[in-house]
Amino acid sequence: MGNDISNLLSKFGATVDGYLEIEAAIDYKEPARKPKAPKLMVEAAQPAAQVAAVAAVADAAVPAASGILPPPVVAKSVSPLQRIEPVMDPVVTSVVAPVESPLPSTPLPAPAASVLDEAFPAAPVAPAQPAAPLVEVAAPPAAAIPLVPQPPVSRVKPLVSTTAAAVMPTVVADAAVPSVLRSLLGEVTQQRQSRQAAGQSDTPPSAPALLPSTPAQVIAIVSPKGGVGKTTLCSALACTLARHGRVVAIDLDPQDALQYHLGVSAATAPAAVPAADVAPDWRAAWRDGSAGTRVVTHAVLAREGEAALARQMAQDPQWLMRQLQAMQLQPGDVVLLDLPAGQTAYLDQALQAADQVVAVVTPDAGSFLALEHMRQALHGRNNCRYIVNKYDGSRTFCQDMLEVLKRWMGPRLAGVIGLDHAISEGLAYGFNPLIKAGHSPAYEQLQSISEQLHAEVAKSAHVGGRAS
Repeated sequence: MGNDISNLLSKFGATVDGYLEIEAAIDYKEPARKPKAPKLMVEAAQPAAQVAAVAAVADAAVPAASGILPPPVVAKSVSPLQRIEPVMDPVVTSVVAPVESPLPSTPLPAPAASVLDEAFPAAPVAPAQPAAPLVEVAAPPAAAIPLVPQPPVSRVKPLVSTTAAAVMPTVVADAAVPSVLRSLLGEVTQQRQSRQAAGQSDTPPSAPALLPSTPAQVIAIVSPKGGVGKTTLCSALACTLARHGRVVAIDLDPQDALQYHLGVSAATAPAAVPAADVAPDWRAAWRDGSAGTRVVTHAVLAREGEAALARQMAQDPQWLMRQLQAMQLQPGDVVLLDLPAGQTAYLDQALQAADQVVAVVTPDAGSFLALEHMRQALHGRNNCRYIVNKYDGSRTFCQDMLEVLKRWMGPRLAGVIGLDHAISEGLAYGFNPLIKAGHSPAYEQLQSISEQLHAEVAKSAHVGGRAS
């Protein structure tokens, strides 16, 4: 072997003598290797039980109050496989309510005897919890485990009934008062305080003002188009109904022609004329008409002009009803409203005030088409009736149109008045043939319609409400 070393050193230009000199000069030692701790397979629950046993023996041997530690105990020499790493239980100071395990506890088999079992007698151990999974731990060197008595370890004990008062919340003294009532009272108090902070009054809001009304029965005479004889029939119905009581005819049509049909002359002055700066009093301004009727002309309504009247109706939807209320009419009185043709602002005001609505049409295509536009306003009302005027039975087309209107109106058709040229010609001579019998065959037909309207007026006056 020496030759091999010499040959190896000669390749690098060195000799064996030089190597020996270096070896003699350097005291080279191999570092001592620590023995590797063997691995031990133990159950996690066993060290705690064994330590508990050790602590129990220590508690019995050394009183807690003496403060004197026992002499150290020298452990016997044991093999690495028998060493157990001590595990200290955590110290629990707070009282914790016991939790009932859903699984039944199964006691573990007794552990095998060890050196600790020989050094300390066995102490009673509480039943262990379900077995924990096996874990692989590395045992420390033997010198790292001092076998000296440890101070007593605080253990978690079962919670007894005497500690329940410390855990349970304090019982509210006013538990008899419903919590819902307290919440509602709190909300009301906060709202009242908010109103007080905003300067509002705690008094309840006043009841809404009552809508204007009149005890008289209001009948609105309307038409879908002009030229159907609406004003003529309105004047005839006013004279017929005047036999049963007072009738006031109010002309809402800007043509202001109703006064002529009722025989009001221009020379007839109203009972009182209001000043220009005073609102018109319709009762004081009405005029006497035929058959004892009272007439309020359109000139009284639109004294300040049509534009001003339109603004009043737009600003006050109850404008017409307020005027009727101011007239101070009595139960049993009848008010006839002669409206302009078509859908106008007067129609909206009149439909709100009317107890009954009478729509006048003629048996022609123009009336039917115009009536379609007023279907929503008229046909959906229970107090609306229709009169077919100027019916000419000698014409086949009029017969067909009457059948169409009958199907369209159904039971709402109040009557049919035949064509009589004397009715339109009577206006030229200041005479209305529909007022007296014997002057027109349409007189009897008009009387039948008038009786239907009067029956509804009497019915409504009896029950004290509007006709339906």
